[in-house]
Amino acid sequence: MGLLLYVLHRLPKRLAEALMRSLAWLAWILGVRRAVARQSLTTAFPELSEAERLRLARRNYLHLGTCAADFLRSPGLKDEELRALVDPGDWAKIEPYLREKKGFIAATAHFGNFELFGVYAARQGAPLAILTRVLKGAANARWVRTRALAGIREIHKGWDNLFQSVESGEALALLIDQNMLLKRAVFVPFFGRIAATTPAPAVVAEKTGAPVFLALMPRKDDGTYRVVIDGPFHFERRSDDRQQDILAFTAMLNERLEARIREHPEQWFWLHRRWKTRPPEESEVATAA
Repeated sequence: MGLLLYVLHRLPKRLAEALMRSLAWLAWILGVRRAVARQSLTTAFPELSEAERLRLARRNYLHLGTCAADFLRSPGLKDEELRALVDPGDWAKIEPYLREKKGFIAATAHFGNFELFGVYAARQGAPLAILTRVLKGAANARWVRTRALAGIREIHKGWDNLFQSVESGEALALLIDQNMLLKRAVFVPFFGRIAATTPAPAVVAEKTGAPVFLALMPRKDDGTYRVVIDGPFHFERRSDDRQQDILAFTAMLNERLEARIREHPEQWFWLHRRWKTRPPEESEVATAA
């Protein structure tokens, strides 16, 4: 990993991307999580032919390689180079919150170049904290260090830590597209199938009163990126059933995320087993059958 970073930092953008796309293509040829990607695409796009889904999967691997190159090179980019790489797009939507030091929740996903989006946000002056899992291994340590160099603070667990982050004026980034363990999940639709989804944006918004934005950064055809922000959304109790209100808010975010992914389907992380955790009632039905 150290040698790869050394090379990437010294190559021009186009050659660095070509190198990482070659490595991504090799991963495809070797079958690294290829079956997972194809099954995910079958779940999400049953209307497409097998050939169409196969082409989409291959484009997805190449996209991931390109994004990895741009993210790993980011510590060496000057501010003007980063600004040339990223179209600010909807960034103005959150600037009033940054100026007034008001915390908010950025619901985001493994879409576009989500890692570079974090770098961009932090270097634009956003006090960014992200909820992440602890990553182990030397390669992951380098990846995490790239985040830290940009000024991104990581939170690994604890509701109180999430509440305090927002209440202290930070922009709290929460990934909403990961499969969750049963005890931590609510089940709402995603691409036509129930998916175990984090309720964190709804829970933190309810507790703090902070707004929620859906914040993404898709890649454009010219090789640059654009900030796309939907919202603000405010959690409101609309019924006597708190759990139903949390479900409705989470489902709304999933629906908006799905719509964005459908605009650029090659840019989501299809290598993830998004629908792995199933609701208990499915097991009950299967047992009865």
